[in-house]
Amino acid sequence: MKADTAIQKMMFFLALSLTLSGGGEISGQEVPGKDENIPFLVTFGKNGETSWGDDDFNSIFFFTIPKDFNRQFYIKVFDPDCGGQNDEIQGLFDSKTMFSVYGGKGVDPDKNIESRGLKNSDNYRQGNLLATKVFGNEATYDNKYYSFGPFNPTEGDYNEKWRSYIFKIVCEGITGDDGNLYRYYLSREAGSELPIEGANAFTYEYTFRMWNDTKSIAHI
Repeated sequence: MKADTAIQKMMFFLALSLTLSGGGEISGQEVPGKDENIPFLVTFGKNGETSWGDDDFNSIFFFTIPKDFNRQFYIKVFDPDCGGQNDEIQGLFDSKTMFSVYGGKGVDPDKNIESRGLKNSDNYRQGNLLATKVFGNEATYDNKYYSFGPFNPTEGDYNEKWRSYIFKIVCEGITGDDGNLYRYYLSREAGSELPIEGANAFTYEYTFRMWNDTKSIAHI
């Protein structure tokens, strides 16, 4: 496969302690993290070719909010639409992508393995649906953030081991065959990117866009 179109899927069948950005009190606010040198996450429409690297057309990420953080927060999606300069077109842009945020009992993948989304079923949607939105080819959201929230930390699924509330965001390619490229940011405010001290992010299945420049190296 040519380097300028390569999309690599990395499978993480690891413990819950796997994080996307190494330790540090304010790590993991941006997904992918800057130190990973990965430009975008990617999810294809459900009619896409699995040869691109996306074999299930969904992506599941978890965010942890420390127990002692008592303010509202936002989960932001950068470039959530599928049709702009960053996205992978397949003929014509005709794909729709749904982003959904879950909290409450059933989200914690330590207690509920199916929440990880590694099985070929729809059980990864377990938890309380807090917010959802479908994006198509909409210039309004191209290269811009869309903010889900505000959420209260206690709306998450509490994990005593981590002393944190866990939230889940699911991205699903519900129509079409194009690749939607996007990023996440966990923020204290909707209008700016302000990290939450002690918060973090993790996943069990990582689908991302490689750089066009073959000399650029991703760090997972």
